[in-house]
Amino acid sequence: MRFSALSQLHLRCRYEQFIPGALHPDGRRYLPQVIMTPLDAGPDTAPDTKLWLVDRHHRVDPELAGQVIIARLLCALSTVQLQNPPFRAGFTSLTSITPATPLSEPIVYGRVAAILTWEVEREHLPFETLYTELVIALADEATIGLRTTLSAPRIADHIGRDHLALGDWIEVRRSRIDILALEPFNVATSPPRVAQ
Repeated sequence: MRFSALSQLHLRCRYEQFIPGALHPDGRRYLPQVIMTPLDAGPDTAPDTKLWLVDRHHRVDPELAGQVIIARLLCALSTVQLQNPPFRAGFTSLTSITPATPLSEPIVYGRVAAILTWEVEREHLPFETLYTELVIALADEATIGLRTTLSAPRIADHIGRDHLALGDWIEVRRSRIDILALEPFNVATSPPRVAQ
């Protein structure tokens, strides 16, 4: 899976556990799963928050388990809308589960750091469709990607505006989070701070 702004995605995490896929009855394996703790991922990410992700594209090295890594994550198949003040940033739970339970579909709050694609189709259908790719800042050095398609009678009613702008605070829900890359953390290659 390609994402044009892959180098802009940067989430420092502690790679807690690699869970190999269980065997199918036909001998093939289910996809492996990864548990990681996001670090410095926005003020609304509780310190004990863990993410439970599926390695759909086989990008995760099991040997890195136990280390601090850089995860390049992409939210897909998501809903997105403008936040109402007070603005939030980070990962939170959709339900009131215990803090120790890893989140597989967290709510993501953040700020639009880059708009890579914004295509609205208003013709040929009785509703509007939006295809968008964004970079979302959770904190100064914590970013994730978003790629989604939305349909609604009016996209503006669904999102809260005709078009998002840089700096807009958004809320992302019902995401399938894909791991596009997972690399050892290296202080020397830490990204520049996200522009305010």
